[in-house]
Amino acid sequence: MTELQQQLKDSIQELEQIRKVSEHTAQLGERLEAEEKALVVMETTLAKEQRDVETLEREGLTTMFRKFLGDREEKLENEREEYLRASLRFNELFKSVELIRFELDLLSKKEQSHDTVARRVETLIAYREKELMDVDPKVALVLKGINEQTDKLHTYSVEVEEAHAAGMKALELVRGTEQLLIEAQLMGQRDMWGSKYHGTGHRKHDAIDRARDLAYRSRHELIRFGHELQDVFKGMQLDVNMNIEDFGRFTDIFFDNLITDYLIQQKISKSLVNVNGTRQRLDIIIQSLDHERGVIREKLEKLEEERKSAIVSSL
Repeated sequence: MTELQQQLKDSIQELEQIRKVSEHTAQLGERLEAEEKALVVMETTLAKEQRDVETLEREGLTTMFRKFLGDREEKLENEREEYLRASLRFNELFKSVELIRFELDLLSKKEQSHDTVARRVETLIAYREKELMDVDPKVALVLKGINEQTDKLHTYSVEVEEAHAAGMKALELVRGTEQLLIEAQLMGQRDMWGSKYHGTGHRKHDAIDRARDLAYRSRHELIRFGHELQDVFKGMQLDVNMNIEDFGRFTDIFFDNLITDYLIQQKISKSLVNVNGTRQRLDIIIQSLDHERGVIREKLEKLEEERKSAIVSSL
């Protein structure tokens, strides 16, 4: 075994020991949390038992007969026993908590070296991989195939991430448009039924104008998202239909009555259905992209395990 192989083997074993330490640390952490809670409860119980004993020792025989049916001395003895048991349990928990904290402190120092050892292992694996590529044609062929698959996945991952980012940006704008149309619809309903809220008409038009502006921006981002999707899902078509009805603000200015308000509400509702459908479609596509991201991560992790296994098995 070469010096490089021995270093790699020793480092892998050290990393495995640290992993076991981390598992033990997690278990100790859970125990510590449980026993600290029990200690708080027992501290309260111990204080109560102590008060009960002090009360019995302090009060006279006549008072005791009025308060209890049994013998005072017997009751005092029972209270002392309960106090003793509580005291023993409290001390037991206190010592346990101290020991767990002490052990966790020691283990935490070992855990701190995890990143250093992990980096050393990665470096040694890379050196060993290069060594194998030069001296072992059979392993070299396996590693070359794994590396080619990994490179393809990384390229594909970039395309998926770009599409996901574009989709999230478009979704944010579409959601904003949807909320503004809902606001305009609500203001319009108040207008139609003679609401006493002042400024509802102005707020309605303001929401419509902002919704229209967001819709224009949404359409631009949706087109960009559609192009990005072509790199991920070949042949997928993203139907972009973010046109908002032409509201024609003059209708409320010159014909401010129930009929024109009703027509505007119709247009808002139609636009809202359109935008809502677009938003739902986006949600589904982005969920597909999220799933694809997960698949890529799993495949890359599996390939990395295969690469390391091929290298380590040569030791």
